[in-house]
Amino acid sequence: MSAATWASPSSSSSGSLGSSFGVHVPPGLQHFEGRFQNLRGQSLFYFSLYPPSKRALRGVVLYLHGAGDHCRRYISLYERLCEAGFGVITYDMVNHGASDCDGHKTRGHVRSFRQLVEDTDAYVAFAKNAIFPQTSLLTPPLIIAGTSFGSLVALHVVLSGQHKFYAGFWAGPTVGMEMSTLWKVQAAFIQPLALLLPRVRLVPGVDYELLWRDPGTLEDFKADALATKSDITARTMQQTLSAMHRLTKDKSIKQAGSGFCALSVLFLVGSEDHIADQGVTRKFYDKLANMDKQFKVFDGVFHSVFEDPERDEVFAFLCQWLRHRFPELHNNKTP
Repeated sequence: MSAATWASPSSSSSGSLGSSFGVHVPPGLQHFEGRFQNLRGQSLFYFSLYPPSKRALRGVVLYLHGAGDHCRRYISLYERLCEAGFGVITYDMVNHGASDCDGHKTRGHVRSFRQLVEDTDAYVAFAKNAIFPQTSLLTPPLIIAGTSFGSLVALHVVLSGQHKFYAGFWAGPTVGMEMSTLWKVQAAFIQPLALLLPRVRLVPGVDYELLWRDPGTLEDFKADALATKSDITARTMQQTLSAMHRLTKDKSIKQAGSGFCALSVLFLVGSEDHIADQGVTRKFYDKLANMDKQFKVFDGVFHSVFEDPERDEVFAFLCQWLRHRFPELHNNKTP
């Protein structure tokens, strides 16, 4: 894969406690943010938090946001991961958050799912060259994670084989959907529409009241200028369905000796999640040949497990799971 381009770390990263767009960064944590260029010349925003420099590091989590979302909505998760000894690297996908739009110039739009995977691989390469050298570990164990649609992207990133990951956790993952007769008819129309009218918003968006039980979180999301609240474009739906199909048909998820199945994996699911198809998610999980895998259901929790009232329980479970697998590491930074 060709290398993406980026500015020097001194100009693209910041160790300050403030963040652009008024996002509060917890004091005491190492903070880096800036922009990098993907292989198509688009400027994408990135954000990173690390534990204090004197704190031993266990690993680094690459976290991917969901559709229409952006990376800085999950600061509370990143803070808890830092408290547990993990750094976090994340970014806004193209057409999302503070990142550039592509040629379709449509926010929340997915022109090419494969390009999202390509961009994520490019961001990891960027982080290894521009972020890791500013921290205590040059080669930390990498953990990949995502919420909802971000989980679908993350799973494909693992399958791309460009970078080595040691574990992955998926929150409210959308890995597939049961194709009812109605959906099969709609899918048949989506394919040509995605080519003829790719940016037209024909598919109803999610019911946001099914994302969270906390009315305050819903109001914050509605007021967030970086989030996209519109219906889904025809191309986005077609690209998502295609990615789901490729994922479930990939043979390596069922091969015990594959790179994918070498990962420790954790699925974090709310019992009241009516956005992701839980039946399909469970069937996908059951297919996985990973020796170390766990499917955790949280009673009463909705789709966004990191933002529901029980989030402290979810954070505690996740951090314990990670600490059990990743011990504290000694500094391996080149003098």
